[in-house]
Amino acid sequence: MKNRNDVFKNQRSAVYAVLYNDFRNAALDCGYALAVHGSMLNDMDLIAVAWTEESKPHPELVKAISDCIGDTIWKEYHFKQYEVRPHGRIVYTLSIYGDWRIDLSVIPPK
Repeated sequence: MKNRNDVFKNQRSAVYAVLYNDFRNAALDCGYALAVHGSMLNDMDLIAVAWTEESKPHPELVKAISDCIGDTIWKEYHFKQYEVRPHGRIVYTLSIYGDWRIDLSVIPPK
């Protein structure tokens, strides 16, 4: 387990925390609840759960969150590459810069 000092030595967690509110608002606009899990030392792990009857398809959610990052050379890649994991969870990796990334798990509407 990582200790508190490891978190403060790594500035990624502070940057990820600043980005979170924009991501949360984008998710809400798409009908999803958004939560952070993990330490945010290497990447930002997010879980998006379809929350309303009008929840949009997962590619629209990913586009909305990606739009919060701005234009990166990886942006178009975000919408094409995903994995389906147990229980129907859909996982995207959104590159921010270099090895800075968001691991987004989506529980889509049924």
